[in-house]
Amino acid sequence: MKTSLKHIILVVWLLLLLVSCSKQPQFIKIDNVNIEGLKDSLMHVSMDYVIYNPNNVKTKLKQSGMAIYYHDTLVGTGTLNKEINLPSNDTIKVPVACEIRLDKLSKFYPEMLQSDATAFSIRGENKIGFLMNSFTIDVEETIYLDTKSIIRKEINKNLNTEGNFKLKKVVVNALPTLDKTRFKLEIEAQNNLPFDYEIHEMKLQFFLDDAAKEPVAQWKQEAPILQQKYQPTTIPIEVVVANLNLLKNTKLTMLFKQEIDFIVIGNLQVKIQEYTFNVPVNDQMKLNLKTFLGL
Repeated sequence: MKTSLKHIILVVWLLLLLVSCSKQPQFIKIDNVNIEGLKDSLMHVSMDYVIYNPNNVKTKLKQSGMAIYYHDTLVGTGTLNKEINLPSNDTIKVPVACEIRLDKLSKFYPEMLQSDATAFSIRGENKIGFLMNSFTIDVEETIYLDTKSIIRKEINKNLNTEGNFKLKKVVVNALPTLDKTRFKLEIEAQNNLPFDYEIHEMKLQFFLDDAAKEPVAQWKQEAPILQQKYQPTTIPIEVVVANLNLLKNTKLTMLFKQEIDFIVIGNLQVKIQEYTFNVPVNDQMKLNLKTFLGL
């Protein structure tokens, strides 16, 4: 009985000695930072925490969490999903999965397009268990990601959202003459991005039927149009249609209809920093035939 008690005391004493002599594992660096892909407006990033365990026995990395900042804006998080063993007197790379939210980054897109490598700040804590002791290792590092291609794709996807450019109004602007009819149109352009941009080189063609081979009118933008963030912009357009061309593109069956399809097809350029994004325009609206003809 006394022998067993001595053994217990010895084991406890050895454990206490190990704990008292234990050293805090050291965070070395962040390595192997890669963009793994994009899904549901989340940029998935992988990286390795490089940690050195200076103790003679293995320890465990129990928990790891990080916050990812661009400037002072929280844009993402990273976590360690399971415990990792840290071998004794060795350096190990610990994989960490991160997600960066593009909706939090979107207001910074213009400045990020100008940089080949975007700097993100990593701030986090790592909880390490060693026998009966525990340590917390703080991490504050900077990582660099080549986000330019992803941002360009996200901007392009946003600009090509259905309904960004819509016909809002088509009316006869003045009484038709024998040879010409003037039409006044309005196109509503919607900016869903959190920054301003300019519209350039808008070229539009107008048709009376989706099967028509020739447009009844054409229009070309002459000056840049400022598109303010999160705002619609009404673009006034005036076109002159030759009545002969109008009659040529009006099918006999249209004269027996109460409504016709007025169609706009074209393209434009959006300029953000030094990048140009080509955006298609395609919309239509039903018009009362008598109103359209100014009757």
